[in-house]
Amino acid sequence: MNRLTIMIITICSLALGQTTDLFLSEIAEGSSNNKYIEIYNGTGTDVDLSGYSLSSCSNGCNTTDEWDYPDNVTFASGTIITDGDVFVVYHGSADAAIAAEGDQTFTYLSNGDDVFALTAAGATADTYTIIDIVGDMGGDPGSGWEVAGVTDATKDHTLVRKATVTSGNTDWTSSAGTTTEDSEWVVYAQNTWDYLGSHPHVDPSIAISSPTEGETFYTTDVTVSFDVSNFTVAAAGSGDGHIHYALDGGSTVMQYTDDDIALTGLSETSHTFIIWLVDDSHANFSSHVADTVTFTVAPTPGVTSIYDIQSGAVTEGTAVIVNGTVTAGSGETPDGSVAFYMQDGTGQYSGINVYISSSSGLTVNRADSIQVAGTYVEYYGKTEIENVTSITVFATGALLPDPEVLTLALADSEPWEGVLLQVQTVTVINANTGYGEWWVTDGTDTLVINNAGNYSYTPTVGEIINSITGPLNYSYSEYKIIPRDDNDIVISGPPTIADIAIDPTSPTEADDVTVSATITDDGSVASAILTYNSGTTDTDVAMSNTSGDTYEGTIPAQAAGSTVTYSVSAVDNEGNSSSSDDYTYLVIPTGGAITSIYDIQYVSDPTTDDASPLDGQSVSISGVVTAEFWGSSSNRYLHVQDEEGPWNGVVVFEYDGWDGFDFTTSSGVVHSVAEGDSVTLTGTVDEYYGLTEIVNVTEVIIHGPAVNMISPSVVTSGQVMTGGTEAEAYEGCLVKVDGMTVDNADLGNGEWSITDGTNSLRVDDIWDYYYFPESGQALAGVAGVMTYTYSNAKLEPRLARDVVEADGAPVRLQRIQQVLYSDLIAAGEDEESDISYMYGDTVTIEGIVTMPTGLSYAGAGIKFIFQDENGGPWSSILSYDPDSSAFPVLYEGDRIQATGYVYEYSTGPANMTELFITEPVNILAVGEDLPEPELIESGDLRWPTTAEQWGNVTVRIEEGLVTNNDLQYEIFEVDDGSGGVLVDDDSDSIQVYYDAVGPPPVGTFISSIEGWVYHHYGSNVDSSAYKLEPLYMSDIEFGAGPPTISDASRTPCTPGPSDAVEVSAEIIDNSAIASAEIMYSVDGGAYQSVTMSVGTDDTWTGTIPATGTDGARVNYYISATDDGTDQDEPKTSTFPYDIDENQFGYMRIDVDLSIFYILYTEWGSGDSPYDDCEVTITGIVTADTAQYYSGYGAYAFQSSSAQWSGIIFDGWDDSELSRGDEVTITGTVEEYDPAWHFKYDNNTKLINISSVTVEGTGYSMAALAVGTSDLAQDADEVESYEGVLVSIGDVTVSSVNSFDWSVVDGSGVECLIDDDMATMEANSFMSGLEEGTTLTNVSGIFNFSFGTYKIQIRDMADLGQLGIDNDFAGIAREFALYPNFPNPFNPETRIRFQLAENSDVKLMVYDVLGRKVRTLVSDRMDAGHHVINWDGLNDAGTDVASGMYVYRIKAGDFIAHRKMLLVR
Repeated sequence: MNRLTIMIITICSLALGQTTDLFLSEIAEGSSNNKYIEIYNGTGTDVDLSGYSLSSCSNGCNTTDEWDYPDNVTFASGTIITDGDVFVVYHGSADAAIAAEGDQTFTYLSNGDDVFALTAAGATADTYTIIDIVGDMGGDPGSGWEVAGVTDATKDHTLVRKATVTSGNTDWTSSAGTTTEDSEWVVYAQNTWDYLGSHPHVDPSIAISSPTEGETFYTTDVTVSFDVSNFTVAAAGSGDGHIHYALDGGSTVMQYTDDDIALTGLSETSHTFIIWLVDDSHANFSSHVADTVTFTVAPTPGVTSIYDIQSGAVTEGTAVIVNGTVTAGSGETPDGSVAFYMQDGTGQYSGINVYISSSSGLTVNRADSIQVAGTYVEYYGKTEIENVTSITVFATGALLPDPEVLTLALADSEPWEGVLLQVQTVTVINANTGYGEWWVTDGTDTLVINNAGNYSYTPTVGEIINSITGPLNYSYSEYKIIPRDDNDIVISGPPTIADIAIDPTSPTEADDVTVSATITDDGSVASAILTYNSGTTDTDVAMSNTSGDTYEGTIPAQAAGSTVTYSVSAVDNEGNSSSSDDYTYLVIPTGGAITSIYDIQYVSDPTTDDASPLDGQSVSISGVVTAEFWGSSSNRYLHVQDEEGPWNGVVVFEYDGWDGFDFTTSSGVVHSVAEGDSVTLTGTVDEYYGLTEIVNVTEVIIHGPAVNMISPSVVTSGQVMTGGTEAEAYEGCLVKVDGMTVDNADLGNGEWSITDGTNSLRVDDIWDYYYFPESGQALAGVAGVMTYTYSNAKLEPRLARDVVEADGAPVRLQRIQQVLYSDLIAAGEDEESDISYMYGDTVTIEGIVTMPTGLSYAGAGIKFIFQDENGGPWSSILSYDPDSSAFPVLYEGDRIQATGYVYEYSTGPANMTELFITEPVNILAVGEDLPEPELIESGDLRWPTTAEQWGNVTVRIEEGLVTNNDLQYEIFEVDDGSGGVLVDDDSDSIQVYYDAVGPPPVGTFISSIEGWVYHHYGSNVDSSAYKLEPLYMSDIEFGAGPPTISDASRTPCTPGPSDAVEVSAEIIDNSAIASAEIMYSVDGGAYQSVTMSVGTDDTWTGTIPATGTDGARVNYYISATDDGTDQDEPKTSTFPYDIDENQFGYMRIDVDLSIFYILYTEWGSGDSPYDDCEVTITGIVTADTAQYYSGYGAYAFQSSSAQWSGIIFDGWDDSELSRGDEVTITGTVEEYDPAWHFKYDNNTKLINISSVTVEGTGYSMAALAVGTSDLAQDADEVESYEGVLVSIGDVTVSSVNSFDWSVVDGSGVECLIDDDMATMEANSFMSGLEEGTTLTNVSGIFNFSFGTYKIQIRDMADLGQLGIDNDFAGIAREFALYPNFPNPFNPETRIRFQLAENSDVKLMVYDVLGRKVRTLVSDRMDAGHHVINWDGLNDAGTDVASGMYVYRIKAGDFIAHRKMLLVR
């Protein structure tokens, strides 16, 4: 055993003070010659021992108070004992451990009844000075003296002086004491030498730091933290001992580290936890070292939103629980060392201050995701949560909300109290208003800046600050921002680069190109660099400051046809740097000059002649695409503009459609061009009925995104209307008109008009922009490109975003949802270009509810879908809230108005636009007609370009076939010939139905299927990112398809050789069943058929004839074929579904069935051929009443020591059964125990036991010798050992997890052992097993439970001799995540995974929306197999709803996920 560390001893010595003289600190009377006396010097100076001696008497003193052997041990002159050290006198033949600490030998030390004293040198029998004494100088004490209440403590014990003793004691009676409290000595067991060699010794201690006494938790998972002092916790032989703990008086658990203890799955009640220290032999110390705490697990109260607290919906003084993210951590605010700010969203009323007393010990850090329980109070006008009872940290490093950027001219600051804000470009106007505060202004108003002492900035009046960030505080009648650190005060930013231009704008191979840029900085610009590349190498050119903020650099002339890419970067004097985007230009051959669009369009008097002066000429132009062709009529129209303003835009027309045109780029030919691209094109100017166009285009070169985008010119209707003052000038140009009203909603051919009150402007619909005009509607603005057709000037909006509703009017869903087609092309690759252009905007929307609340899975939250009444593409949106009470109950057909912010819910490649509602939903009307589902093709939902427009919209697909029904997450795939789309079960009604009946067979004809489109998980690569979500089974209309077969049974269930067997099953089909038959095989022979006939209720029956052969084995399955209606051919299905994996069967025998016949199966499923049959079988009990009551709740019995010979049974309480009893049992064979799915599914057992007869007692059953490779989870014959008593030899524990142990023999293949059947003694022993522990043998009942095969240890006799393999190097493993079991499940399931190496593991549960539900593991775990239980609770400790969940593991670089179904 290891001695306590010198550091601890030194600290203790300093604390206890000096002694006046030497004294005896330890005396040992050990086995054999293991004896010693230790003398301690605590005098503060070195002492020469020659002035001292040890005097003694044998068996008491012959004469009272006279020494038998005065000066028995003396010390030579110069024998120095230094201050704080000890001197040890020991027997010369003592153990080496004693000798290592010894200083001087002496043979005749105490035998327990010999008194020894530390005396002054020169003692005689009757003249002496005693300094300290052990024993009484009276008569013979017998075996020894009593010490601290321990009889004969001076014999066969070690006595150690307490640390509180600072001098010797000449009164042995008071020194010995009568109890552990009044004695000066601690009595230890014989041969305890832990404390030899040093003094004093402070007793070890253990103290629980968390939970605190009486603490309440709102989660069923509680972590116990504790502190251990003066004691090294380690594995046997490596420290002072280890830890035992127990919960609620339950089983003792051992732990060999001082790591926190995780208590999981606790019941909602009061709990008592005790923890104590033990030595390596698991024995308590003589002075019990323990601590106890009582705490309560309570149901989680409902979570309150910060919005409700701050906006006044909650009454002051109400106890609240709030979830959110810490925006300013403990110590980052002036409200106290542990107060903090948190937010649960963005926008107004989303933040709050949490005030905690510094004595509470509760602290949080910025970016912690937490739950706080406390009381809402108003503290002098500031809303706070006080009287905090608990803080739960769900995660660290969470994403912080972006600060809200505001000006200081706020009409009302109260909604922003507690919210993370940022003010920009402010000036210090008062550098010190007291208490470290100062004032700034942005020109609109002033603001106080708080100081919590966490930033180093010193304000100076007049200094301009780029930005100040922090939560908004309210104190002493002022609103104040609290900067949290230096990063929140940005004095200077990087240089700003703008207005990049090139000259000439259309360079030839003879032109040097001057690149100019405006570069500004709040300090000064140190350098500017122009970087260009016309091939493969970047070249840097230093730019010169030519005037003001203008910098220029020159790119030398490049070869004709080259595309030159260039950018500008700058560094300021403070080292801040910035870079521009990359830009390009094309080098034009000499003579191929670029024509400006102005020169093409401009005419001096359009009233007399508006034809282009270049009509009929071939021209090349360079400009920016202001309207991409995608979505225009037949994709024919493209608008290009080279400058803002009149005469600078033109229509470029391609009759065959631009989507077939070869566009040239630096990376090759493409067939698309995007709005905002810089292009150079060559074509012919043409006048088409008064519209100037470029046609017959021969080449278009795309240079990439333009350097300077073209903004719409703001014009009036009087300028651009037909006959307007500048209608001809703005033809082809990008314009915008503001403040308009619809004056004619239908001019025919999709046209309508708007007016500013004086002049009316036509609006056309070459592009789809999803606006549905109504006369009198006010519009904030309409943008688009101008065209001229059928003698009218017309404005052409390009996208829904171009038509903007008036302030205060509801925003069209289409304006939120629609994005450019070119962005949808990009989204297929970059997985982000489909994000709404209104992301983050707060909007008010009206629509009709198409998916009601409560119908589809939303985890612990709630969601619904509502749609624009006009329907069509881009017309729907989903709203979700994690608080299930956030929305009222909404039904289909409710017309609602909702306000919130636009949000993107991302699951990797899938971004689904949502509305996060921030205000109460207003129900405007009920019972409205739903928009008609849009008829689309299944292939439309395979790629963003055609699928994204249908996000959340209810669509309809007709005449499809089921092409796949073996999917990990979804139910099936349907294909109408255009490509398959996945059909999912987000709706509860769909999920419940298919959980019951299974997916439709492949080949099933679906007449029609309706559902909303979910952009969720999956991948664009395999077209799995978009799913179809039917709401009700009535949304799926099946045509004919393969028959559905279910509810198969046979009579008799256990036939004899002469019995014919009637087989029946329910067989249904959407059309008609043409035929059904039983296919059966006898003893592995060819399959024969028996025709089945239909009776009532779709029940079909057929009879397998008697074989007449005793012992014949019959396998059979059912096959049914429909009539082929509405299919390409008749379809056939079988039952069981996969006849290569499983078939029905039985043995024809005259005698009673044996366990072998019940269990043996040749099929991979492992199911008994007698599943659901009542049988009577006989065997020897191998797991008896002790196992039944151990917590396993079942017995085992066995007919022979062989494979397929053992079985589990339960449900017998009428009498006790003992191991070795021969019993005959009648019960029902069950593979899927309805009462214990989680525990017993797939473990063949007997249930519903009706009789147990003990035929005899005292029999034995030898364990079947196997190897660990035979019992591995995927071993070929592992099923055959189920229920059998097995034994494995010479194994090493290769890994340990929370539920079981992995062991391995020489094969190198692991199997599991478990303690579910174990007695308390065996359970306690197994809890001490650790990696590297060896066992000479392991025996037990092999079973399948909780999803894995394992050996169930019964008692200590099943465990061989214990050892340690110090050379054990572990097992080579791979990372894997296995299917959970059971699945579906209720109320809990186990998740099994394997780690290839010790790893930091996170195992999380998500709902199908990707929202985190529960963190199951966040810890470092050892390599090996692990099984984790999920009890269907979220992190808050509340039940989650039925539905599909995803469990996901990250272990090092390994990431995997699987799907599981909770059915309550």
